Amino acid sequence: MNMKVVYSEVVESFIQKINSNDSGRLARTKEFFESYGFQIGPKYIKKIRESLWELRTGKIRLFLYIKGNIAFGVHILYKKSQKLPKKDIKLAVKRSETI
Repeated sequence: MNMKVVYSEVVESFIQKINSNDSGRLARTKEFFESYGFQIGPKYIKKIRESLWELRTGKIRLFLYIKGNIAFGVHILYKKSQKLPKKDIKLAVKRSETI
């Protein structure tokens, strides 16, 4: 299943500010996800809630809201601990509701 990833303005702004190694790694993971969809496995993608998924790449976590074969990047962060902060999950859910 081919997916298309679309970033929100907030996510685009974050990506422009990160270093080139992290942005390159994120771009490769995004392309991998667009080509293979959910078949890339739990190393790269994890379900958070119904249509909310976490795309993993290094220390960066991109929250994707899935609608059909389009994945909307609604929130992004540097992960600093093993658990995802609840406030970031709530923010991603809130942003996904506007789509």
